[in-house]
Parts: sequence; structure tokens; C-alpha cells
Amino acid sequence: MRRFPRMEWVHVILAVGCLGLGVLHLARLLLMRGDRVGEASHAAMGVGMAAMYSPLGDPVPDAVWLVVFAATGLWFAALAVRAGLGTRDAGYHVVCAVAMVFMLTMGGHDAAGGHGGHGGIGLLSVAALALAGFFAWHALRCGDRLVAAARGDADCACEPAAEGLFATVAPPVATRSLDATPEVGRLARLRSARTATGAHIAMAGAMTVMCLGML
Repeated sequence: MRRFPRMEWVHVILAVGCLGLGVLHLARLLLMRGDRVGEASHAAMGVGMAAMYSPLGDPVPDAVWLVVFAATGLWFAALAVRAGLGTRDAGYHVVCAVAMVFMLTMGGHDAAGGHGGHGGIGLLSVAALALAGFFAWHALRCGDRLVAAARGDADCACEPAAEGLFATVAPPVATRSLDATPEVGRLARLRSARTATGAHIAMAGAMTVMCLGML
């Protein structure tokens, strides 16, 4: 069994956490009746981030990941153009795809391994800092929505789809069915807006750490 240095255990934990997020979104993908592409995009992000954080290395070639995230970015960019500039959900996915391509091409593997991708203050460092700030803001925004939802002031959905796009969250299951069948209740919680928002917070946190590691 391989023994990891102390710092690498942090990366192992981050890798396992990101992989768990990927599996969560894969499960939601199987249950969703709306935005399956969005769930697939988040699943790919989770697995891709886990691969970058893993001290064991990434078994998938970078070229494959680049194709996946480039295609994802183009898909959601097309949706954003078709639905208008106010489409927050599609715009968020575009930023995520751009961030993944940026990290894959500009030293994300090194950053996850504890070695900054680029020293000094240059355009790449500014871009990494801007992305880190965006994801940190997104995590805080999603957290505020969870708190507001707990108080009953607002819905907890972090990125509601704009009109003209597929719904991000599947229609809620009837309350009577939830009470009668515990298994259905667990499935409903898995595909709920609260679960999606919590996953957004965790993924945004991992992306923030990765981008800051590139400075």
C-alpha cells in the first residue's frame, strides 16, 4: 500500500470529495426529468477535479477532458445566446467549462499537487484570481440562499434556469407519496434544490482552492 506524505492526504481528501460530488450528480442525472446536460456537466467537473487532485495521477488523457469541457462550454454558450443575456444557469456552466479548460492547460495538475502553476503576477495569475473570486462569490451566494430557504424567505435553488431553458430541478414529488414510501422520500431529497445547492457550494469551494493554488 502506498504511503502518502502528510500534505498529500489533503489532496486525497479533496479528490475523494470531488469524486463523491461527481457520483452525486451522476445519481441525479439518472433521476432528473429536466436539465440532464447540466447534471452531466457537473458530474464531469466532479470527476475531472478528483483526477486533478488525486496524487495517483489522472488515468484519462488531458485531451479527452479538453474535448468534454470545450463541448460543454459551447453547448451552454449556445443556450445562453438563444435564451438571452439574462440566462444565469447557462452562463454559470460556461464559466465552469472555461475554468476547467484553463486549469487543464495552465497547470491545474501542478496546483492540485501543491506546486503553483505560475509565479509572479501576470495575466494567468490575474485570470486564476478572477476565477477564484467568482467561485468564492458563487459559494457564498448559494450559502445565503440555503440560509434564506431555512428561514422560509426564499427558494434555495442556487441557479434557477431562465425561461427557455430546461428546468434545473425536477418537479417535486407529492407530499402524500413521500410520507407513504420512505424510499421515495430519499430519492426526492437527492434530486431536491437543497441538495443541488449544497453540491454547488462544495464544488465552488474546490474550484476556488484549485484556482488559488495556481497563483
